Amino acid sequence: MLNATEAAIHAWMAASVAFNIAILLYFKYANFFVGEFNRLLTSLGFSAIGWTNVFFPVGISFLTFQKITYLVDIYYKKAAPAPRFWRYLLYIAMFPKLTNGPIAKYRDMADQLHEPRYTLDDIFEGSVRFCIGMAKKLLLADPIGNVANRVYGLDQTHLTPGYAWLGAVAFSFQVYLDFAAYTDMAIGVGRMMGFTLPENFRRPYFCQNFTEHWRRWHISLVQWYREYLYFPLGGNKKGRWRTYLNLWIVFLVTGFWHGANWTYLAWGAYNGFFIFLERLFWNEKITKRLPIWVNVPLSYFLILAGQVFFRSESVSAAVRHLHLMFNFTLIGKMESPTLWANLIGNRELFVLFICVAVSFFPDQLIDCIRNRVAPRIRPSLFIGIKIAVASVLFCLSILALVNSGFSPFIYFRF
Repeated sequence: MLNATEAAIHAWMAASVAFNIAILLYFKYANFFVGEFNRLLTSLGFSAIGWTNVFFPVGISFLTFQKITYLVDIYYKKAAPAPRFWRYLLYIAMFPKLTNGPIAKYRDMADQLHEPRYTLDDIFEGSVRFCIGMAKKLLLADPIGNVANRVYGLDQTHLTPGYAWLGAVAFSFQVYLDFAAYTDMAIGVGRMMGFTLPENFRRPYFCQNFTEHWRRWHISLVQWYREYLYFPLGGNKKGRWRTYLNLWIVFLVTGFWHGANWTYLAWGAYNGFFIFLERLFWNEKITKRLPIWVNVPLSYFLILAGQVFFRSESVSAAVRHLHLMFNFTLIGKMESPTLWANLIGNRELFVLFICVAVSFFPDQLIDCIRNRVAPRIRPSLFIGIKIAVASVLFCLSILALVNSGFSPFIYFRF
């Protein structure tokens, strides 16, 4: 039992968390809920209620989660409260991670906020990381994103199975590399300023199942849900079926967190369904019996199918797109007035090849390069290679930026 003081503190903490969630719901979801309610009213013959659309602040989802992290960590004494209000503001509104994360826990940032330290090595490594992120965005994500936008911009009567697959594959690389690019840039800028931000991606398509995929994709968000939602719901300590229910809840919330649209909820349910299957039988009966060279492509194509919901404007459009992708009876029988060359050019084909290489380069080869090859290179030569690569990537990125229009990061709207 809590005494009166503890009960009051608990009530204030709960009220503060609820208040932050209420702000997020209002700014991000009020338009959606009112729109759906008005649609219901009109379908029943009633007049729609008046409503002025709300424009939500950029990055409000990430800001809200960081504020909740601070409140909960302080309440459970995982970190001491910020000694000054400006230090709390610095944690919440640190500009490298302000709009797109990664979501950093206050207990991991408290010492850095108190006394940020940086060296010439930090500035150098941060600059290299920034250049890599910039190149991912401008040289890979944007060109392959143009292909996805062209395909999804077509009238669905003009789509063929091949075009449908092209759009889905192009978007899968766009959404990954676009977000990973922002993370690289944020981590690089943070390191130049003396802050170590958490990693957010570890080549998530090189996975053998959905569980491994979510250990590699948007890592800080997954860890947040694990610690601040899954565990409070009971985690896996309240029985098998309660564990399944908790996983479903987490993925439904994850989906809806991404945006006020039924497509995001469907995407979350889709991922939750396969996580459920893996816990039920998939990992034991299928994953462990298949070699890695079968599991990785299989997992990628299942993940790819789910991302059609993420990209489509409506659930019905996503279902039509998926039906076309897997309607093999139409292969070779359906013509489109849109030519393949109008959707993807030679440069974009080359970019697609690079995206595949970057996303599916085997972990074993990366470990070999990092642990065996790199240590044998003289430090001065290794630094020279980094400078040369970063300089070339930076120059190419600037050229791409000058010659292309404004293309915001995808996760700005989340």
